[in-house]
Amino acid sequence: MSDESISVLLIEDSEADTKIIIKYLEKEKDYNYKVKTAKRLSEGIETLKKNTIDIVLLDLNLPDSKKAKTLSRLSDFSKIIPTIVLTGIDDKEFALESLQKGAQDYLVKDEINSSVLTRSILYAIERYKMEHKDRKKAQILQIDEKDKEILNILQENYRISYQELSRRIGLAASTIHNRVQNLINAEVIKKFDTLIDPIKVGFETIAIIGLSVEPLKMENVAQKLSAFNNVQLVATTTGNHDMVARIIAKNEKELWKFINEKIKVIDGIKTDMDVSSFIEIYKMTHKILFDV
Repeated sequence: MSDESISVLLIEDSEADTKIIIKYLEKEKDYNYKVKTAKRLSEGIETLKKNTIDIVLLDLNLPDSKKAKTLSRLSDFSKIIPTIVLTGIDDKEFALESLQKGAQDYLVKDEINSSVLTRSILYAIERYKMEHKDRKKAQILQIDEKDKEILNILQENYRISYQELSRRIGLAASTIHNRVQNLINAEVIKKFDTLIDPIKVGFETIAIIGLSVEPLKMENVAQKLSAFNNVQLVATTTGNHDMVARIIAKNEKELWKFINEKIKVIDGIKTDMDVSSFIEIYKMTHKILFDV
């Protein structure tokens, strides 16, 4: 048996089908499946909020959500977790539509066996990971050495003229202008801004907070955290936390006041969080300097 367990959420209202699927999963000795079950879509959503799940097996026809309605909610699942749709022989049209909504696969219940189910689960998890990697790669802009030189200089002095850039890099000013505009349009250059040292303007406490967040409320939590002026960074992460935030405050007392009054009350943030305040800062920069 594999040491790594696979956490499965089975959303299925038929007790008979539930028993059969669990039996198939238990029969597969090469993988350690940990199965949680839900008979209603609402129950499944609550389970997702409270647990770390690797894959969802979803019946389209549930007591509180019939086929069309379940399909409309499917994109909510598929954005955050790989999902396999379980269907009957007469539901293949809905099953095909589920793939368009983001499901990684669909299985006809009468055709499922242990090996088919395991293969579908493993492929779905891997396909989901690859799709996310491909999306990230698609966002990466290919930049050449001249672009890197431009970026290095602009990070040192964003007010430099195109004429001076032209002199230093050896390209026409109009070419420099076009390259800078392309970098702006591709959001490589987010904005030209003044960088302020927070400590020198009275923010003596800088902290990183690791948060556990309910999966279906991740976007809402990120938006609310991002709205605070003293929150400098918000990001989802791998590892022990779902999300991290970097916060500046005038002192430790103000930091904890902000955490207790502003962060802990956000809907979707779980009670367990890790807070690490900086002690000695050896380097802190927003610059990304290229070797050219």
